[in-house]
Amino acid sequence: MDFTIRNATEQDAENIIIHMKKVLTENPDYLGTTLDEFTPTVEEEREWIRKHSEQGLMLVAESNHVIIGMLQFRLSQSKRFCHKGSLGITVQEAYTNHGVGSALLKTLIVWAKKEERIEKITLEVFSNNERAIGLYSKLGFVEEGRMKKNAKLGPDHYVDDIIMSLFL
Repeated sequence: MDFTIRNATEQDAENIIIHMKKVLTENPDYLGTTLDEFTPTVEEEREWIRKHSEQGLMLVAESNHVIIGMLQFRLSQSKRFCHKGSLGITVQEAYTNHGVGSALLKTLIVWAKKEERIEKITLEVFSNNERAIGLYSKLGFVEEGRMKKNAKLGPDHYVDDIIMSLFL
């Protein structure tokens, strides 16, 4: 499968919204936001892209001019936490198990190692998302903690939120 990884631009806003709606439809039980809650305007999405570009990194994976994956990393602005940042990553179901997620994460890691202030990359992942946990573990992320029953997916249906980190 051919795809490219590149920095997101404000011109990607509309296509990122389309991508996120697709991911939220395909995997509603893996993300903290539900499809009905995801309602950004194109201008709001542009602002979100701008903030990530100024305070971190935002990448898209693209195949045949279609966004198929995305990673956003944001550095903490607080003095005591400015050595770390947190990431979010999404890949459309048709493109999983083809190296898209690995390529996005490896691009982030290479970039972060060049940034002197970054010592730690963190993320949160639902405990039911075994595929993502496997990917993060393969790339050296370790579990640092767990928030029990942190997300309620339905009546009497909860999942833990696992905090994972990679020390650079």
